[in-house]
Amino acid sequence: MIDTKAEITQRLAVLVGLEVSWVSHAVDMLTMQFGPQRQYTTSRGTTLEGGAWALHVQCDWQIERAGNRIATRADLRRSDEEAHGTASGLAELLVERRVERVSADEAGGVVLAFQGDLHLTVLPDGIADAEDWRLFAPGADAPHFVIEGGTIAAESFG
Repeated sequence: MIDTKAEITQRLAVLVGLEVSWVSHAVDMLTMQFGPQRQYTTSRGTTLEGGAWALHVQCDWQIERAGNRIATRADLRRSDEEAHGTASGLAELLVERRVERVSADEAGGVVLAFQGDLHLTVLPDGIADAEDWRLFAPGADAPHFVIEGGTIAAESFG
């Protein structure tokens, strides 16, 4: 039997010590990249740029500083202009901040602690077969680590 909390903590440990290099969004999905940006070629031959690791969050999340909420998933569900403004503001706030520690829970939830008393808390929806979040190495031919319905998806083990 898999210890969800331990497995998530172990997988996310690769982010500790890395700086956020990119923050954006796709509709209401928060996208973040960690580590230096580099070019890579996709399996389709397209050249892209990305960090060493990417985190895509499709469930509820919030960013707090010293206990004060700065942004949530709801901020990306507003008009395109407001969502882009939120993503730009988060990029200004987080890019070049180092991940200091990570923690997880048995329900697939995660907290990333950044320099400056900033925290990203990811709160899985617990909806069966609905992706909550994923961690992967852009351009690498390796399985993505995926949380679906608050549990680790089978595809995470390749």
